[in-house]
Amino acid sequence: MRYFFAPEVHRLHALDSEESKHMVRVLRAEVGDQFILVNGKGGRYHGTLTQVDKRQCLLETKLMEESMAPAAQLTLVISPTKSSDRFEWMLEKAMEYGVSYIQPIWTQRSERTKEKQERWQRILISALKQSQQLWLTELKPAISWNDFLATAPGAGFIAHCEEGAKDHLFEALKPATSCWVAIGPEGDFTAHEIAAAKQAGACEVSLGDQRLRTETAGLAAIQMFALAQRKTS
Repeated sequence: MRYFFAPEVHRLHALDSEESKHMVRVLRAEVGDQFILVNGKGGRYHGTLTQVDKRQCLLETKLMEESMAPAAQLTLVISPTKSSDRFEWMLEKAMEYGVSYIQPIWTQRSERTKEKQERWQRILISALKQSQQLWLTELKPAISWNDFLATAPGAGFIAHCEEGAKDHLFEALKPATSCWVAIGPEGDFTAHEIAAAKQAGACEVSLGDQRLRTETAGLAAIQMFALAQRKTS
């Protein structure tokens, strides 16, 4: 069955105009057709279409399941790339992997300084429906690197390409432990930004010998976190 997103699901639920238009014009849905609604907060609902209208479709819903949020959560702290397409690809894959939070940051070497919050949010919602997950990745408003460090939550890691002794991120990650991982812009973090992260309690890490693009590094960090949850403690 097709998935639809609704932040709040009601017993008799009215889809918004955009979702209703999609249901009528693209899916050519009819009364009696059945769908799945997810609220992005762990709830999955069965919906039966009772009214078809391109401005507002109505569904009679019933709760199917409620899922708890993962105990170990990853916050991916990342500088948006100059290429919008590359960053949006990364957002899509992050949602498919079930990343809990994404925190865009502006750094000294950031080549993009324009936030596209609404578009980025739509990409995450689309990926939520496509991957049939119950928890929507929370996209936080973009902030400066220094502002993030001032309020950084819990254990954190900064991945960079500067020389020096660094643990590999996968080896540094602990199972069943929430953390944040920071990925810099195309030109990497500056020495000052790395020092500031260390002063804030972050650990320096490597993602391997290869020099990765920002969006590839983000995906690599996500994969390592997912695999680390399978480690035996």
